[in-house]
Amino acid sequence: MIPGNGQQYRLCEQLLSRYDPLTLQIYKWEMAHGIERFFLLSYCLACCWPGLVARSQLRVVRQWAELDFVFPSEETKSLAIQKRYYVPGNSVPIDVDVQHRQGATRSRIFVAIPRFDEGRPMTLGTVDDQGRISAYPDYSWHDNQGFNCNGMTSVFRVAIDECNRLWVMDTGKIGEKQVCPPQVLAFDLTTDQLIYRHIVKEPSYIPSSLFITPVVDVRRNGDDCSDTFLYVADVSGFGFLVVDVANDRTWRVTHRLTFPFPSRGTFTIDGESFDLMDGVLGMALSPLHAGNDRYLYFHALASTTENVVRTSILRNSSFIHDPNAQPQSMNVFAEERPNQSAAEAMDRNGILYFGLMDPPSIWCWNSATEFAQRNFHKVAVNQETLQFAGGLKIVNNLKGEQELWVLTSSFQRVMTGSLSSNRVNYRIHAEKISILMQNSPCAVPPKDQNHGHYANLISMNDDSHIEFRYGAVSYL
Repeated sequence: MIPGNGQQYRLCEQLLSRYDPLTLQIYKWEMAHGIERFFLLSYCLACCWPGLVARSQLRVVRQWAELDFVFPSEETKSLAIQKRYYVPGNSVPIDVDVQHRQGATRSRIFVAIPRFDEGRPMTLGTVDDQGRISAYPDYSWHDNQGFNCNGMTSVFRVAIDECNRLWVMDTGKIGEKQVCPPQVLAFDLTTDQLIYRHIVKEPSYIPSSLFITPVVDVRRNGDDCSDTFLYVADVSGFGFLVVDVANDRTWRVTHRLTFPFPSRGTFTIDGESFDLMDGVLGMALSPLHAGNDRYLYFHALASTTENVVRTSILRNSSFIHDPNAQPQSMNVFAEERPNQSAAEAMDRNGILYFGLMDPPSIWCWNSATEFAQRNFHKVAVNQETLQFAGGLKIVNNLKGEQELWVLTSSFQRVMTGSLSSNRVNYRIHAEKISILMQNSPCAVPPKDQNHGHYANLISMNDDSHIEFRYGAVSYL
């Protein structure tokens, strides 16, 4: 906390003094059902930490100037500093996901911290109430820095599925160096035990591959979760990695829409600019629809377009022999965003949430309407707190409610080397979807179209081409 704010501290003191210790314990238990358990802490931080309160419907749950880590011992920490496995200030969180646990006193927030270079002591961890990060599942998985490929090397993003499994896509790279093969890991979140590991082999990846965004497609049959596929964005190999979990195999899929657009490779956030020619990064999976298929929405980071493909196309193992998808198998929407976007996610009602770089903001789009700027609606806008939404998830709490979780960062300062520990650089935000959509046009069904989340995806011909139709107009 910043000294000299006695009045704000007194306000926090007064707030907490209204509750006896037993009442606070009851609050803790009740708040384990969802993001409410974070509200009291967030309120006090808002009182005592200037700049935390944003004019946004999203609540700030955690924030850091620089990350703080929990080590098994002081000796371990000293050794990590000595070997430059830990360089304070070097760690940059990219992604967030959350597990709300039945009967637990606290939910778990997971953060992914890729190893762009040296100094990151752990690449995946959980956040405690003080904002400190502990290695997941334990420190031994991370204290390898590429020398033990049985551990984790570098993780950009993770995904928790409906079967209470945490899926981890380990790139195997530190910086540009492939020190270990890429691997897919799954942990049972009830026991925190590893239940699946797949080592990715060539030709499912190429030297330039960097697997950074996994989404999980579970076709559940009661308690049977065996029908599971992962679709992973290869941001610099310009394609997808498809993981068939039941058959323990992978294949690579490439298409022109996974490439970056040279004209969209310059990013400007909060007045600072940098160049980054990244391909497919943002991906969102639709709910199941009639015919038992899903759509995968995706876009390159260096682009302003949004694309879509049927997951049944990606699940075809013929890509093992030829990774090149048919040109007409993936489709781009005719209209574009005003500027670039990073992460995205879709809720059970077919509403897509995504960030924009300028102004720093979160937006929504109802997929039953035309993908067009007139159908994009603001969820939250804040020049300071919503810069670069690198992680964005839809989380189900124990009451069956959906929540939007977002991790934002001063990524432009990471890229330009102007990062400072004198300001807040990383934030985790959250709010219930029902609150965010309460007065949002995104939640209003279109009056002049067939209702249903995919009225805009009317038909697919034998060549797998998706026809987009809005009213009397077809966009092919």
